[in-house]
Amino acid sequence: MRIGKRKVINLPQKLVLRNEIVKVRGRVKTITIKKEEFEKFLQLRKLRILDKEYYALMPPLDNLLKNTIDVNGLATLVQQFMTLMFSNSGNTSQTTPAQMVLMTQGGNITLSYANNINLNSQGVTVYMQVLEESGNWTFQYFYIGFDTTNDSYSTSGLELYVSAYVYVPPFGGYTVPVSCYTNAVRIAYTNASFTKSADSYLFIVWLVEFQNIPSYLVAFTPTLQNNVGIMINSTGRGSNYTVYFNNGNCNFSCGGGCPSSGLSGFITYVQSNSVTLEFPLTATLYTGVSNLEVLLCTTAVFNNLPNISGSTSSTLTPPVSGATFYVAIATITITYQGS
Repeated sequence: MRIGKRKVINLPQKLVLRNEIVKVRGRVKTITIKKEEFEKFLQLRKLRILDKEYYALMPPLDNLLKNTIDVNGLATLVQQFMTLMFSNSGNTSQTTPAQMVLMTQGGNITLSYANNINLNSQGVTVYMQVLEESGNWTFQYFYIGFDTTNDSYSTSGLELYVSAYVYVPPFGGYTVPVSCYTNAVRIAYTNASFTKSADSYLFIVWLVEFQNIPSYLVAFTPTLQNNVGIMINSTGRGSNYTVYFNNGNCNFSCGGGCPSSGLSGFITYVQSNSVTLEFPLTATLYTGVSNLEVLLCTTAVFNNLPNISGSTSSTLTPPVSGATFYVAIATITITYQGS
C-alpha cells in the first residue's frame, strides 16, 4: 500500500458476508422389491414449489443415508453455472439432467434420464421442491433411479451425475429463447453393496439439496435441471448482482446512487470439503472514508418461480490505522460446503 498526501489505495480485502456458507447435502438409499409388489410400492407424494403443490410417484423417502459430496464435481458445476450466468451464452445442446452409475464386477451400469418410471426399463427421473422460511431458501432435488428389467447383478458403489442450466431470453443474436447447459458432473457417490435378482426391481432414491440459502445468495446457487422446468435467467437478462460502496455522500441502499461495481470475473477453488467462489471488484469513491460500508444486492429471476431478491452489508476497515479509502478494492467470497 502506498500512502500519499491526498490518496490512499487499500490492499485487497475480502468482504465477508453474513451466512455466506451454502450447505450442499446429499442422502441416498437403495431398495429392491419383488416384482409382484410393484403396484403397491410406489406412492404419490405431495411436493411443494413454495405455496404450490404437485404430486410425484416415488418410493418411500424414509431412512435415507448420508453419502459423500464430490467437491471437485461441485466446483466444476459452480464454475460452469456462473460462466453461463455472466456470458449469456454457452452450450445450447441438451445435456442429460441426471445419470446414476452402478459399479458391478461385470462393469458399470448407467441409468440415464427418463421422464417417468416405466416397466421393463432403466432410468433416472428427477423432481424438485423449493421451500422458504424466514428469508432462507432450500432447493431440493429428488433423483429416482430405477431398474425394472430382468437383469441381475451385484453392486459395490453408486455415483450421481447432474447438470445445471440457465435461461437466456431473446436478445442480440438470439431471436428465440435458449437454454444453456453445464456438463453433467459427478456431484455425489457412496458405497452400496446389494444384489438385484432377475425376479426383483431396483429403486434408488437420492436427495441433493442446497440448504438454508439467504435470499442474496440464491442468484449464486446452481439451478439443477428438473422435471418442473424451473430455471434461472442469466445476468443482464433479468438476474443481477451489484455491489455499492458508501462514500458518505450518497443514499446507501440498493439502487441508491452510491459508487457501485458489477460482478463478472471470478475464480473457484476447493478447500477441504468446501468450494470457494470469489469475485474481485474495484470502485472509485471520489472522497475519503475511514471505514467503508459495502452493500451487496442481488436479484434472481426465474422461469416458473417468483423473483428472489436480497441484500447484505459489511464494513471494510483500512489496512493501516488512520488511512483513508479513495479506491476500494475488495473480494466477495462465497463458500459451498459439502456435508
